[in-house]
Amino acid sequence: MKRSTNFKLALLAATALTLTACSEAKEEVLTYPTVNACIKAGVHGAATCEAEFSKAQGVHEKSAPRYANSRNCDAEFGYNRCYQQRTSSGSSVWLPFMMGYMLAPRIGSSVYTQPLYQTRGDPNRFYTSGGGRVGAATSDGRAKVAQSQTSRPQARTRTVSRGGFGARATSSAS
Repeated sequence: MKRSTNFKLALLAATALTLTACSEAKEEVLTYPTVNACIKAGVHGAATCEAEFSKAQGVHEKSAPRYANSRNCDAEFGYNRCYQQRTSSGSSVWLPFMMGYMLAPRIGSSVYTQPLYQTRGDPNRFYTSGGGRVGAATSDGRAKVAQSQTSRPQARTRTVSRGGFGARATSSAS
């Protein structure tokens, strides 16, 4: 009896999260895997594309998911898609490589330039550092993303000791 109650609660929570994610307002952003892709799209000039990429790299160093070891990072992002970084305290953490960046026109927008990542389980989609999924991009880089994912990413001060990009956790049977 208890198992069915737990299942019903889990199902109810999953349904609520799905409805919230689907009903949340989306905002148009620009996403690019490289500076050259941004320039080629022709939405912004080369100087803007380069400057925004540099901003995204700076944000990446502060807001990227951090893992205690390469195994946990590789489990979430894929083999050879993470690197080791030394902290100021002398220890080290593992971060995923930045696989692209997101930007938007600044006029009346609350979207900040930020890094994007690709997970092992969904390698053809971009995700924000908070784990928000970015919609499929058009040829000029336009995509939709939930408004909750468009604010300035928070600096990360803690390390994830096991899998779990954003609020998700994965496991696999051996």
